[in-house]
Amino acid sequence: MPTTFTLIDLAGSIALLVLGTQMVQTGMQRAFGVALQSLLARSLHDRGPAFIAGMGSAAVLQNGAAAGLMTAGLAAEGRVDLVPALAVMLGANIGATLIVQELSFDVAAVSPALVLVGVLMFRKASNTRAHDLGRAFIGLGLMLIALHELLDLMTEYEDAPSLRVLLGATSTVPLVDVLLAASLSWAADSTVAAVLLVASLCAKNVVPPDTAFALVLGANLGARQPLGA
Repeated sequence: MPTTFTLIDLAGSIALLVLGTQMVQTGMQRAFGVALQSLLARSLHDRGPAFIAGMGSAAVLQNGAAAGLMTAGLAAEGRVDLVPALAVMLGANIGATLIVQELSFDVAAVSPALVLVGVLMFRKASNTRAHDLGRAFIGLGLMLIALHELLDLMTEYEDAPSLRVLLGATSTVPLVDVLLAASLSWAADSTVAAVLLVASLCAKNVVPPDTAFALVLGANLGARQPLGA
């Protein structure tokens, strides 16, 4: 029974992390999507600016695939060459990595303030961009709460031998690891949520480094790619 409750808590925390990630993506996309696409269009004349634009877009949207989608749209219009497009995707991957690194720090103490500010902006702001930013702040707060809960669960996990055996058996097959992480990344439409989960598991020594590599590989493979990219 404790193992069942622990699994439910773990699934709920992962669901909260996914929900928070999607709220941040939606809010930032609505608030800055048009501006970011315009920035990308102006930066695609050279690989350096294209790299920086891709990194910034992925950091703001918390999704490297979103930067790829915008780049694919510009490519379909014949406004981007191959080399700058590749530079955008490289920058997008690095930007997503930096976001994961920042969110992995222990900053859960600010999550209630983020949710409070986000709710006030979402409910009271008359400006459309402020309204969308409120949604993003709520999502960011939920992400930090979910990560804090995941770390607590991983600490309790050390005292649950049956759960350790279950997850340990899962992590012994690399292909299963890849498929699991790919499924989560696809469902969340974000590599950030999946990689944050892997980082939480690895921080508590729940999964060994080789399993973590397989999970991260699966998270990147599972990211939804734009059609025609």
